[in-house]
Amino acid sequence: MKTRLLGLFALAFLLSPARAGAQNPPAAPAPAAAPSGSGPLLTALLKGIALTTAQRLKVDSILTHFRNQAPTLTPGTEPDSAMLQRFRVLSTQALDGVRTVLTPAQQQVWDRNLEQARAASMRVGP
Repeated sequence: MKTRLLGLFALAFLLSPARAGAQNPPAAPAPAAAPSGSGPLLTALLKGIALTTAQRLKVDSILTHFRNQAPTLTPGTEPDSAMLQRFRVLSTQALDGVRTVLTPAQQQVWDRNLEQARAASMRVGP
């Protein structure tokens, strides 16, 4: 159940709108917490982490790469188990890729945020 819920969160992460930041980098080099257009899971995992412009561009590139590999969902149909498994694998790879862009101090915050997201996905009710 835990992996299914995390997989669904990751699915939302992969399917959130992609940002064209790699093609159009921001004019100001100010750090940001999460790339704009990122999904709620990535935003939660990057809470308390200020990405540099270079890191943000790498994250955008990683997300674009994995979004392009994601199977297409047909509106009105439920994804089958094979498709869900593919999303889980891609989500795990994408999150692992994003983590490698972070500094060791940022990775510690990422790991704490990931544990909190996993714990929250296991809660039932309000």
